[in-house]
Amino acid sequence: MGFCLTILDRSMNMNKLRFWLILTLLWILFAQIALATQHTSITLDEPLHITSGYACLLTGDYRLVEEHPPLLKMLQAAPLLLADPPLPDPRTVPGWDEANLIEAAQHVVVPYRPIEPLVFAARVPTMLIAILLAALVFRWTTDAFGKQAALLALFLLTFDPNILAHAGVAATDLGATCAIFAATYTFWRWLRQLDGPSRSRAILAGAVLGLALGVKSTTLMLGPIFISLLLFGRPPEKPLWPYIRQATGIATLALLTLWASYRFEIGTLPGIDFPIPLASHLKPLLKLQTHMREGHSAFLMGQNYHHGDWRYFPIALLLKTPLLTLGLLAGATLRGIITGLHPAREENQKGILSSTFLRLTLYTLRSPLLLFPLFYFGVSLSSGINIGYRHLLPMLPFLYVTAAGYGRRLTTHFTHPLARFALCTLLAGYALVTFNLFPWHLAYFNTLAGGPDGGYRYLVDSNLDWGQTWKALGQYIDAHNITEFNLSQYTINDPHAYGLDYTPLPPWPAAPPVLPQRFAPAPGIYAISANQLQGLTIALPEMFDYFHHLEPERRIGHAMFIYNLAPRPPAEWVAQCTLPVAPLSPADLTEGLGTQKYQLFTFDCDQSWLIPPGNGWYVLPHAYDGWGKRQAQQGRLAYEQPQPGYAPAFALYERFDVQPELPGTTTVYAAPSAWPVSQVFAA
Repeated sequence: MGFCLTILDRSMNMNKLRFWLILTLLWILFAQIALATQHTSITLDEPLHITSGYACLLTGDYRLVEEHPPLLKMLQAAPLLLADPPLPDPRTVPGWDEANLIEAAQHVVVPYRPIEPLVFAARVPTMLIAILLAALVFRWTTDAFGKQAALLALFLLTFDPNILAHAGVAATDLGATCAIFAATYTFWRWLRQLDGPSRSRAILAGAVLGLALGVKSTTLMLGPIFISLLLFGRPPEKPLWPYIRQATGIATLALLTLWASYRFEIGTLPGIDFPIPLASHLKPLLKLQTHMREGHSAFLMGQNYHHGDWRYFPIALLLKTPLLTLGLLAGATLRGIITGLHPAREENQKGILSSTFLRLTLYTLRSPLLLFPLFYFGVSLSSGINIGYRHLLPMLPFLYVTAAGYGRRLTTHFTHPLARFALCTLLAGYALVTFNLFPWHLAYFNTLAGGPDGGYRYLVDSNLDWGQTWKALGQYIDAHNITEFNLSQYTINDPHAYGLDYTPLPPWPAAPPVLPQRFAPAPGIYAISANQLQGLTIALPEMFDYFHHLEPERRIGHAMFIYNLAPRPPAEWVAQCTLPVAPLSPADLTEGLGTQKYQLFTFDCDQSWLIPPGNGWYVLPHAYDGWGKRQAQQGRLAYEQPQPGYAPAFALYERFDVQPELPGTTTVYAAPSAWPVSQVFAA
């Protein structure tokens, strides 16, 4: 903490009130993270990162490093070298020889008991990195806009649920955010030295950049950023050549620092017969490139897809960024545009556009606070991996500084007590929302998405459901004396580590690939994660659609949905519309309903409507919107497949002795015994 305070203000020249405010915010930040981790279970990616880092530390072999470098993973795994009992030696477990990280993790971390102390220990380094990030945000904002703005930036970071969520897991996203921000800040300080490039600052910038390159592959995006800053961001009166000379030294030192993190390893790559430095660093880049090319299963606003959608990250940014931050950024953007327009007011219209565009472009190229977020966000639009807002985290500290700078200008121009009171109210509401969400920071969505309980309709995966709810699920099961329940979740982890004894549903390997009787699931308790509810990582995206049309009994952590299905009357018939074709075959119906004890009717719903006695089901083509649809909707929509797949798109309605509401002009006829065609199935 003392080191962070030194970063906050090198001279420590601050009044006591400001000092205690800063210290309080740092402690609040750490307390929120540390306490939340006591409530959350191990997430999907954590055993992979921990196993990879532990193997690198223990063996010096980097074969289990996948898409991102090992430096941060080794830091997170370092406390586990003292684990008692010790973790298994990675060289002795299945998956080592084949360099299969998933299989190795299932034998190194997943079976470890008790698992909670191990997970907490691995998360502590990320918590400390969050404090370092907060100190850096305060320091850069102080340099750019003053200490009052710096307090606002620190406040925005301290209560941002997205930062809190990822500061409490042993993953790479928060570490990459801090590393990229630190590397950019130290490079900027070197570049903006008024009396010319400083050797000491160059050494610091090179070392920090090397460490950042060892944290995550996305740090490579700093290359074009730094080149732009070198060309346009240095003091305009200074010659370029001295900066190029020292920049070469910075790049060389960064590579040496990165190589040192691999213990100066020399190895080979596929297709290269001779040994080269940093071979183990290049392999993850090749794997990441393959992953980007192949894509990843994703969900966005009701649609499942595998390759990237350019809308994903703009929507994620809009729905998961706190509205106060968005508002300040919108104000800062508008002010920047107006400022750019002002000097050109007297010019002709063409001159205005040209001058403004060039002015804003040059200003952006000079400012890392604008250049990095814009460049990073632009690159993200073409990403083939749409798995979470966490991939936007590196933008956030830059946005805090910019937003705080605008907020400081607001307080300067609006000095009326009511204006100050309004700002304080907004800040209090910002913090209150975060406190109210504790400890489920990962599930944060702003009011545009309907809050945490509405977010699953737009985004899932690591935006909401990363496997963090098992501990709370176990507490719920115990509190309600539930002895048997069904669980659906995709993970490599083991729920038994948290005392969960369950019946597996898809996509668990022990479960059938498709949910039995998915049109009418058997009575019982069902715990279904948001990912599977929305069709991720399962054989049929609509597999759990029956539950979509029910209100859950409980939402644990806003990400695990609990349903209690009571016994229902048996279905006596199925009436299927044949317009334009019958959507489901008798075999499909038998599989989906889990029974053969029903009578099957087929009819043309555009010309007539069939009203069998008793309880049953109507099956209509999904696109059908004729008069008969109103009759079906007198029952309950129970299941729908909106897109053609294994069968044409269809909707299935339950009807339990509902009397039809027919128009007064409609004549009702009894169907002849030979029509419609019917089949009777009997067990």
